[in-house]
Amino acid sequence: MITFKKCEQIDLDLLHKIAIQSYNDTYQYLWKDKGKSYLERFYKKEIFKEELSAADIFYFLIYNGENAVGFVKLKENTIESYAPSKCIELDKLYLLKEAIGKGIGKSTMNFVISFSKEKNYAAISLKVMESSPAKFVYEKAGFVQIDQYDLDYPNIVEEHASILTMVCKI
Repeated sequence: MITFKKCEQIDLDLLHKIAIQSYNDTYQYLWKDKGKSYLERFYKKEIFKEELSAADIFYFLIYNGENAVGFVKLKENTIESYAPSKCIELDKLYLLKEAIGKGIGKSTMNFVISFSKEKNYAAISLKVMESSPAKFVYEKAGFVQIDQYDLDYPNIVEEHASILTMVCKI
């Protein structure tokens, strides 16, 4: 059974461990240095700790039975033609390798949409690498592409630098 638990400060170590492991499982191909510099910049435990206290950021651990198998991060954000208080961004949805292909991503998307409706958001946005298989999960959930650009980070593999912005009106 798939369940979602709102992250608290007490969950920081588990959240950080899953974040690092799931990122390494999924996105090393994007980087010439296997993602080391990206993780050092954006995946510091202190960043997660600070974000867990923010009123406009929501972290949830994803459980398959008793096992934490991923996490999702939502944050209030602005989307063109919507008031900032009416938009939420699906900033991260990461699953451990053993959880992929078991319907957990689909369950998580249903959770994200339900959560967003309950909080009275009008739209959900996200960014996804064009080369990521997750793009198809988002399309099936009703997201449509509204923008595309190349990331300009050191060590990114140029052929995988393209990122899409997608939106789902709810």
